Amino acid sequence: MARVLAIGDLHEPATHPAYLDFCKDMYKLWDCDTVVFMGDIIDHHNISFHAKDVDTTDVNTEYELALQGVKKWNKAFPKAHVTIGNHDMRVYRLASTVNIPSQFIRDYSDVWRTPKWNWVPSIEIDDVLYYHGEGVSGINTAFNAARGQMISTVVGHHHSNAGVKWLCGPNGRIFGMDVGCGVDVDNPAMSYGSKFLKKPVLSCGVVIDGIPYHEIMPCAKGEPYYKGDYKNG
Repeated sequence: MARVLAIGDLHEPATHPAYLDFCKDMYKLWDCDTVVFMGDIIDHHNISFHAKDVDTTDVNTEYELALQGVKKWNKAFPKAHVTIGNHDMRVYRLASTVNIPSQFIRDYSDVWRTPKWNWVPSIEIDDVLYYHGEGVSGINTAFNAARGQMISTVVGHHHSNAGVKWLCGPNGRIFGMDVGCGVDVDNPAMSYGSKFLKKPVLSCGVVIDGIPYHEIMPCAKGEPYYKGDYKNG
């Protein structure tokens, strides 16, 4: 059975600068052999359907910065599964609005130079379903998804949700795990959430032989948990 590291939304180039080291350390600590990125590898702020922050970079610069970030993750985890997120899909969604079919669009691995990353809508490993997390809501997002589909489920997508919740019955048990995320609240692309009381939970998930464990990223002393550099904690 697999030892899975489930990495939260990155939103490159708006990723927290300490998140990569944290995930690398968790991979080593738990002796993982499989990596699943929970989606939204890329933010695509400049081609969003929503209002854009005027202090962000232009679309070409954003691409180059995101590519440099992805290269670091690809170097650390050269072989991985990616459950495609809604932000990853923004180019494809925009193309569909002007009737451009998918065969004319470069695939994810080509655009982001990740030849051994398996970009998929979802993946099942050891009777656990991993997918980005669209289509469900609530404080226990992953649990709601697990209960609705009757299979243990791991999701990202909802940045301020994190943790594990179980459902046990006479004939078995299932869990839902929200892995949190790896975003940097100080990046202009994340400014839309500046007034939110709920902040991103910087964390990841680990699933060992089908059993979930949630790992939150420690922070520097005196810093809010969503701004901490755990290496200096």
